[in-house]
Amino acid sequence: MDARAESLARVIERIAVVTRDVTMRGTYPFQRLGLRRAPMNLLFALSRDDGVRVADLAARLGISSGAVTQTVDSLREAGLVVSEVSPDDRRGRIISLSDMARDEIREFERQYIDAVAPAFDALSTDEVIELDRLLSAIAMR
Repeated sequence: MDARAESLARVIERIAVVTRDVTMRGTYPFQRLGLRRAPMNLLFALSRDDGVRVADLAARLGISSGAVTQTVDSLREAGLVVSEVSPDDRRGRIISLSDMARDEIREFERQYIDAVAPAFDALSTDEVIELDRLLSAIAMR
């Protein structure tokens, strides 16, 4: 194994260690609804950038607009998202989190950050910002 592969293996292992305790809790937002991965991914995407067009959500999630629409329909029925006509394009829809969904995701993220934060105590604020930048570079591929 070359140095790059060895480093990548250590990075992956360390990420797993940081998140293990949190994931062992087994709690996540909307657990009572038994949501699958695709709806959860859509909800978390909206939590970062609320009020998004269907096409933009599809591009971000790497799925078709039809799949987004189908997922949005089920999430709307559950009261987790709202869908409005786009003011820029009457044919398009803007998808946003419902207030209830936004509150539940914020509370989950607060608890998650509180649980994981001690693992990052050795890093300065600038180092955490740099880590965010680096992880964003690989997450956007």
